[in-house]
Amino acid sequence: MPGVREQKTLAKQAGSRAPSDGEVRRELARILSSAAFEATVRMRKFLTFVVEMVVAGRAGELKAYTIATEVYGRSPDFNPAEDTVVRIQAGRLRRALDMYYLTDGKADPVRICIPKGTYVPLFSSPSEPAQPTVAPEIVLRDQEGLSQTGPLIAVLPFANLTGDPQKDFFAAGFTEEVTIELTHYEDFHVIGCRPTPGFQEDIAHTEVLLRELGVRFLIEGSLRMGDQLLKIGVKLTDANTGEHLWGQQYQQEITAANLLKLQEDIAREVVARVAGEFGLIPRRLSIESKKKAPRELSTYEAMLRGYYFHAVVSREAFQDAVVSLKAAIEKEPDCATTLAMLADLSLTSYSLDFPGIERPIERGAELIERALAVDPMNQYVQLTVARLHFIQNDRAAFLGAAENALSLNPNSGLRTGAVGFFLCLYGEWERGMDLLEKSMRLNPTFPNWFYGPVVLFHYRRGDYVKAYAEAMKYSMPNNFWGPMLRAAALGQLDRGEEAAADLSALQVLRPDFAPRARDLIGRYVKEEDLVGQIMEGLRKAGMWV
Repeated sequence: MPGVREQKTLAKQAGSRAPSDGEVRRELARILSSAAFEATVRMRKFLTFVVEMVVAGRAGELKAYTIATEVYGRSPDFNPAEDTVVRIQAGRLRRALDMYYLTDGKADPVRICIPKGTYVPLFSSPSEPAQPTVAPEIVLRDQEGLSQTGPLIAVLPFANLTGDPQKDFFAAGFTEEVTIELTHYEDFHVIGCRPTPGFQEDIAHTEVLLRELGVRFLIEGSLRMGDQLLKIGVKLTDANTGEHLWGQQYQQEITAANLLKLQEDIAREVVARVAGEFGLIPRRLSIESKKKAPRELSTYEAMLRGYYFHAVVSREAFQDAVVSLKAAIEKEPDCATTLAMLADLSLTSYSLDFPGIERPIERGAELIERALAVDPMNQYVQLTVARLHFIQNDRAAFLGAAENALSLNPNSGLRTGAVGFFLCLYGEWERGMDLLEKSMRLNPTFPNWFYGPVVLFHYRRGDYVKAYAEAMKYSMPNNFWGPMLRAAALGQLDRGEEAAADLSALQVLRPDFAPRARDLIGRYVKEEDLVGQIMEGLRKAGMWV
């Protein structure tokens, strides 16, 4: 890819004038100061770095490794095959530049673009545009680093229905954003498609091709845009049956400054709704696998049994998930996610005092060690590492592992919410509540036990009316925490007679609760004062603890 001097030579041969170094730097300053160029501090640093490298005649040094270490602070052992930060951020930077030149930068005398397939920027005048950023051919590309145990999903190019070909880049960018978000879910295998002229007319043929490749689910949609309104329609289709499983219209007011953020926010919401652990695809496949015995399940179907346990938290679902995951690991011993899920169940057996796993903490640690050896960048693995440190009361190690897990996919419904759940219970209430609320907003089918820390957030502040109202949403008939929290809140409100029904339900679920209350509560709640406050509420409700 040519530097500035080479670009000047090529421009001269073509009969046009390439921008000077000073003109390029002034254009860079215009972009960075514009309200329409919505980018993070690191993305701005990314753009500045690559432009200055080309101006300095060092374009040949612009590789993923250089950008990762110089811009994103990655260590010298950075491996772009394992850490895709540069590729992902480059795609977002390209879209941010496209947005800028559609709005504030329309009349700029110089244009800067970063063509696909390279990190070297090109500089041109609007009359002599640089290489286009939308590829002219359909490309089926397998995303890197994905487990192939789960279903295959294809993201078809979103249709630009605005009537303005200049907005093709936005539709293409949305397609790419959805594809990138899906790659953060290691349970799936993803194919992304780029459009060609006439693609929409030939989409039926493309869908046939994708089914032949083994694609089970299709995500597609369309874009409409007015002066102040963005409308994006999305639908999910089962490629096996042609059944439309879900459709949603998103409508947002737009400004020059928020186009990129809207694109990213809607893509995240779509993917969380479709592919989250309790999303549409896992729920559909879970129903299909209900009649199978544990040893007949695929690895992904065994994972679904694990997700089902997290949804209902019953002893029966726990035993079924344990047996299913053990069978999956026997068939595929090097799947990091199944190892982490079984480790998580081992730690759950300790936290909820479920029988069936001997030495659950030690067994969990052994499985985590195996999972880390297979894939240390797996989010479920890092989440389970955090949970082990939580149980071991190692606060610093817990917080570090929790942030590691969060960084791998901050939009995963179950895992992001679980990080928030444990942060709250370790006393990091502000950060934890933010994550819980985000997870609940992204995926309305979040597990009901997310309400536990929400109840305690109000309870510890002495707002027992609000705590009881939230506890009424904790409707898990197999879990003793719901009636326990309701009884404690009612006790603090001097409503002991009303608490009798919850105390009775608690006694049925945990006949041994009263003599073990402090220990069982303390397996989750790390603040001693809060444990004492819960015990006080239970005593006021009429339980001898």
